[in-house]
Amino acid sequence: MGFDSLTGQEAVKSRLKDITAAPSACSLLFTGPEGVGKHLFAKETAKAILCEKRTRDGACGMCPSCRYIDAGTHPDMVSVEPTEGRKNIRIADLRDVIRDAEVKPQISAHKVLIINADKITPECQNVMLKSLEEPEQHLVYILLCSDTSALLRTILSRVTEISFHEYTREQMISILRDNGGSDLSDEKLEFLSSFSSGIPGKALSLMNDTEFMDEREHVFYLIMNMPRMSLTDLLCDEYDYFYKNRDKMDELLLLVIWTLGDIAAVIASPEPGELKNSDKKNEIVRFVSGNGNITLINISNAEQAVTDFIDASHVNVTFEVSCCNMLLRIHKELCYEKNR
Repeated sequence: MGFDSLTGQEAVKSRLKDITAAPSACSLLFTGPEGVGKHLFAKETAKAILCEKRTRDGACGMCPSCRYIDAGTHPDMVSVEPTEGRKNIRIADLRDVIRDAEVKPQISAHKVLIINADKITPECQNVMLKSLEEPEQHLVYILLCSDTSALLRTILSRVTEISFHEYTREQMISILRDNGGSDLSDEKLEFLSSFSSGIPGKALSLMNDTEFMDEREHVFYLIMNMPRMSLTDLLCDEYDYFYKNRDKMDELLLLVIWTLGDIAAVIASPEPGELKNSDKKNEIVRFVSGNGNITLINISNAEQAVTDFIDASHVNVTFEVSCCNMLLRIHKELCYEKNR
């Protein structure tokens, strides 16, 4: 067990090993994109601080303290999130937690307070200021934040920031395999890794989201079948699909762009490098072979149609008008021979 049991973030692990080797009162701020692993590392840090048989690598994972944390029952570790039905942490709730945390620990030498700092208002942040500046000798704060611009300068000046970064392709695939993806092909694991931009939380969420995988299939085959699709099908069935999934348009549009980009890569080279949809390479090659009149210019124009749809959504153009316009423009470019 310990920090070395966690994948990636080597610089972070090195700093946390130093901090937890001889725990003392401190205030830490874990920063990085949502889903990058801040909660996981915060729990491992708390485990190391409270461990009864701590090693250089962190927690032993075997002592009663470690087992309490794994079970979510350790009395000296508290995680603060908004109560059910609320967007942010209530001031009264945070004040109560801090008051209790300042009382001496029950079974360990320290107490650890993990706070989701993305869910605290400026007024709520002010409640923490004094305790962060002069924490009780037994108290360790760990704040988790994906957007430090939302934190008060006075908060930032009182904490030690530890930054988390995106994971490499190899690290992402390892994490996915270790968390339920062992049956997936290498190509699908690579797709999830790339689509998630090196953020494990997002990749794991998508891997277990059957709707997302269905969306991916739908968008891919929409583009593959576009040259044979009638305008009626396009403006009725396909528009209806995008309309019903308009809350997921960011994902759908990225899938469109990736598929168009893969087509461009195959047009540019008979032996392209890595494709975003590497598990569908044969189908993309067949598409390009069967639609030889489509050029890189056509693909560029189709990609521009997607960009223009995004721009239109920012200036209050109706969804129906902008979406139908995008679909028609992509259709025109992929049906180039028909429309000459």
